[in-house]
Amino acid sequence: MSRMIDMHSHVAWGIDDGMPNKMDAMEAISQAQQDGIVAICSTPHFIPGQLDQSVYDEIVSRQKELKEMSSLPIYLGGEVMMNSEFIQYLDDGLYPCINGTKYMLVEYNVLKDIHRISYHEDTLYECSVRGYKPVIAHIERYFHHGLDWDIIENWQNEGYVLQINRTSLMGMSGSQVQDNAWELLEKGVGHLICTDTHRSSGRRVECLSDAYQEVEERLGKENADLLFYSNPQAILEGRPVEDLTVVQKKKKKRFGFFRR
Repeated sequence: MSRMIDMHSHVAWGIDDGMPNKMDAMEAISQAQQDGIVAICSTPHFIPGQLDQSVYDEIVSRQKELKEMSSLPIYLGGEVMMNSEFIQYLDDGLYPCINGTKYMLVEYNVLKDIHRISYHEDTLYECSVRGYKPVIAHIERYFHHGLDWDIIENWQNEGYVLQINRTSLMGMSGSQVQDNAWELLEKGVGHLICTDTHRSSGRRVECLSDAYQEVEERLGKENADLLFYSNPQAILEGRPVEDLTVVQKKKKKRFGFFRR
């Protein structure tokens, strides 16, 4: 079984819209172990405008509690919402990075097409100039009518880390999102694939092996290992991530009839 690291998971209970209770959190960790996941990064939501020191401390305390109880290594991080108040509170020290590195998992409101978010480039820029390395969560979900390659190529040029959800690849978030996710990977775009776990049952659970198998079949084992293990490990250690190797599809041979 291949080793995998889940870098985006709402596995800590009772602090956001993720796990409702401790029992479900423990069940999710057990499922992860059975699936071949060797470590999880706890990334609860941090929402600018709804944060103060007491809220921050409460979230981190629960993460540490989970870490002490877990039979799997648990790393601390967060998923920071890049809303209209993101920049205003960026210097308050309440936006967590992943495992004490400069990598920060960030997201936009997935209910809005990215073209309707006027500040979407400003938030990333302000994050970067302060020395943080944005990891943009589930990038395939922001393009409601197909991918905008001008935006995506700009993200690549700026060196942002691009994350894709397992549920998107498996068709659990609709056909457009699934098409977006596979188009990205097949064109060599994406650095890590994660569960975005919210529950111990249903769609968004601690499972990566099914997506790993699909990626391995389409893009090869080297790319699969990069997306599910090597790049996540690099992020945890604060090292640079690597890009995918674009796999050229073999052309099908055409057979015709020859006249004598």
